[in-house]
Amino acid sequence: MARSSGLRLWDCVAISVGTMASIGTVLRDKLSQIVFKALVIDEVRDLSPHFRRFRVSAPWLRGVAAAPGDKLQIMINEAGPRTYSPFGHDADGGTIELLAYVHGDTPTAAWVRNAQVGTTMRVFGPRGSLALASLSGPVVFVGDETSFGTALALQRARAAADGVSYVFESTSVEEADGVLRELGLSAAKTVARQSGHGHLTALEGAVRAACAQHPGARLVLTGHAQTIQALRKRLKAQPVQSSGQSVKAYWADGKRGLD
Repeated sequence: MARSSGLRLWDCVAISVGTMASIGTVLRDKLSQIVFKALVIDEVRDLSPHFRRFRVSAPWLRGVAAAPGDKLQIMINEAGPRTYSPFGHDADGGTIELLAYVHGDTPTAAWVRNAQVGTTMRVFGPRGSLALASLSGPVVFVGDETSFGTALALQRARAAADGVSYVFESTSVEEADGVLRELGLSAAKTVARQSGHGHLTALEGAVRAACAQHPGARLVLTGHAQTIQALRKRLKAQPVQSSGQSVKAYWADGKRGLD
């Protein structure tokens, strides 16, 4: 009996899936080349084991307006676009700065760890995210390690530091405080993160203390989605005197690539 040369059904399925994945990769690469612009890393500074500061440049940045609270999306292979908060935009020099928090063993973390001077990245933005420039009154800024760049953008947007308080949750208070000092945010209050949100009472207390110091302040809540949700629930049950809230989650348990 002649051996059949036909493909089995599951072979066809495997080929189809593989082909679709390849097509998806090609389309993403083409879209990246069309929509995302190139930036080159000019300077890299390791602020701590988990924080890297980058200065990037391109001629097209000279004609771009970057407002405090804007976002910049970097296309990372095997991960897709990842969002960062730029600061330190030099329109004359065509440069901008980014702060990356490196955590875990993901394609994004690997890219950030391996990025060096001369590395080219493809980006989309800067474009609007949090309208920090419009906050003229007192502000209580709440976040975590992923929020440090945004906090620095806010600080640089203010004529004076008076009327602004910063409260952060962090896995390592010692490391976070060292980085915050390096960034000029040494007055920030840092609360040690605990599993199961065991630190939420301490975090809430720090936020309430900051609001009492700045009555009628605008609350800017950033960082971990579940922390933001839990904190807002507590503040709703026992309100503080504020002029409202601005909210931006940067990451959530079980999810990747929040915008």
